[in-house]
Amino acid sequence: MTDPPKIRLRDAGDEDLEFAWSLYRTLMKPLTVALMDWDEPNQMNIVKEALHAAGTSVITIEEIAVGWLQVRETAGDIYLAQLYIQTESQNQGIGTVIVRQLCDRARRQGKRFTLDIMINNAARSLYERLGFRAVGKSKYKIKMQWFDAE
Repeated sequence: MTDPPKIRLRDAGDEDLEFAWSLYRTLMKPLTVALMDWDEPNQMNIVKEALHAAGTSVITIEEIAVGWLQVRETAGDIYLAQLYIQTESQNQGIGTVIVRQLCDRARRQGKRFTLDIMINNAARSLYERLGFRAVGKSKYKIKMQWFDAE
């Protein structure tokens, strides 16, 4: 088994809009149009707002951007609002490393760790493998919560 990649996170900013939007659109549009209409201006606003929010980072490997994420944290909760990894960088352990780090933080700080995932998103299997279970469902999304197995 190979070592996981050397992942670094850096704060996201306006300069990351083209990368973040392109990645978001590539990954989310097919999932969205399978369930509902794709509202391009609204989707672009989601990305712009995320880039201006605290807790949004660009995922890099050897200084090359391979994805981005947004984490919202309160006194009692960690919420993974966004996590996108380029198709060519998927299935290399990047998402696993990031989610496990957040699980470790939730464990250390005694926080609940949740996320929402579209019902047709194949990444659900990753989250389930890492200890997340469905705790709610809407028309288009599943709310998942991490349960510490230790």
